[in-house]
Amino acid sequence: MPKTITQIAVQKKRKNRCSIFLDEEYAFGVDQEIVLQFGLKKGDVLTDQQIEEIGINEEKKRAKDRALNFLSYRDRSEKEIRIKLKDVGYEESIIDWVVGELKRLKFLDDQRFAQSYAQTQMLTRPIGEYFLKRELKQKGLDADIIEQTVEKAYEEKDQLSIALELAQQRKKRYGNIDAMKAKKRLSDFLLRRGFSWEIVSEVLEQWKDLNNDKERYEE
Repeated sequence: MPKTITQIAVQKKRKNRCSIFLDEEYAFGVDQEIVLQFGLKKGDVLTDQQIEEIGINEEKKRAKDRALNFLSYRDRSEKEIRIKLKDVGYEESIIDWVVGELKRLKFLDDQRFAQSYAQTQMLTRPIGEYFLKRELKQKGLDADIIEQTVEKAYEEKDQLSIALELAQQRKKRYGNIDAMKAKKRLSDFLLRRGFSWEIVSEVLEQWKDLNNDKERYEE
């Protein structure tokens, strides 16, 4: 049965929201953006279908706001946004709409996210190709994006160069350690960082050069 809007009141504690009264009784609260979107005003008669549509758009607005808040901390992948909204309890149709909106507004771009993530990773904690691919895959990125990102990540500095730099940095930790033990620790460290055994082997071959041909290491 159709109902008439008898009052639209701005909420005291949340100025961006309005309370809608139908037939003199409180019915629901909506964002002011929804009020403007539907052109709601006192005296309007709403059918059950219209009320349902208003509710759906209100839910979309809330989900979108939550996603934007999530993105305000750092860039995210589409998969991360979907998981976040699903965990909160939003239905798949709402999530699909939010993702579409974020893409349209350029707030969500997996290609951009992947490049940014890889660049940050290489600056703060350099890793090998294996780990980079694994981490990007965990973010839910497509295989094509992963391949392009990994290729670009090692354009300026290849994996061997990065591994050699890490080995040079680790040298200080191996003061007065037996040469064989030092090599073992170094190889374990590089493997944990996702470098292939081929890369690690090449680094170990150059280990003496990195340490001025000494068999023991100084602080």
